[in-house]
Amino acid sequence: MLKTNLKISLAMILALTAVSADAQRARVHARGNGGSVTAVSGPNGSAVRGHGAVQNADGSVTAASGGAFRTATGAGARASTTTVNPDGSATHRGGFAVQGARGSAQSSGSLTRNADGTYSGGRTSSGTNAATGTSYSGSTQIDPATGKPVHSGTCTDASGAVIACPRR
Repeated sequence: MLKTNLKISLAMILALTAVSADAQRARVHARGNGGSVTAVSGPNGSAVRGHGAVQNADGSVTAASGGAFRTATGAGARASTTTVNPDGSATHRGGFAVQGARGSAQSSGSLTRNADGTYSGGRTSSGTNAATGTSYSGSTQIDPATGKPVHSGTCTDASGAVIACPRR
């Protein structure tokens, strides 16, 4: 897994630093024991993604994936890991972040399935509109008593005052 992570990191660095107005098109793909990474670069930007899986000493299996992109107007990245244990329990963690001319957004969270079939976890998310300065911040958690998701969120204007969140 360490070798796969090193390959992913190296490919991300190479791909994301190769962005320029006169960039040539390039593609790199590497496969390793239990994983692979692909990086592309062209006149409109660069991107990289990778994934891998490994069986751990305790008998669990962990899979991980991630990716990143960069263009003239923005950049973003995502990553996640999932571990499944021999007793049937599992944990998933993931997140992403993007930033560009129109604003930024990020989210991260985790979810755990226990061996008895119960769940726990949650996610936090936020975003900001670059043009207006309005932002959203919220979270969703699994209620341990009911096993159902519970959400809360707040929107603010550019000055930080709480406003009603827009509905579509």
